[in-house]
Amino acid sequence: MNDGHAAVSAIDAVIAFTAAWDARDLEGTLALVTDDCVFESARPGAMGARVVGRAALRDAWKTSFTDPSGEFEVEETIVAGDRVVQLWRFVDAARVVRGVDVLRVRDGLVAEKFGYVKV
Repeated sequence: MNDGHAAVSAIDAVIAFTAAWDARDLEGTLALVTDDCVFESARPGAMGARVVGRAALRDAWKTSFTDPSGEFEVEETIVAGDRVVQLWRFVDAARVVRGVDVLRVRDGLVAEKFGYVKV
């Protein structure tokens, strides 16, 4: 598939994805994932469920994108081929949570986003 995204490097795709996520731009973020994107939340239990596809991602993410509390801060980004690993902190008035996202890029779009949290 070559729809104009293929020339985008893995790091550039993840930078664009992270910027849209940080801006709480749900549709912009969804435009940067593959149709079959797989997301595994960093949250434990039922909230850490596996979500597949743009429509399911829209449903899973819409509440988070409308909640103005808290900010993600990327601490470090590591690139290995089509994978990008981001170490991050989530900071809000009540807590600081540290975690890691492992993303895979395919054809210039995020195809996987697996989150892990330090407890």
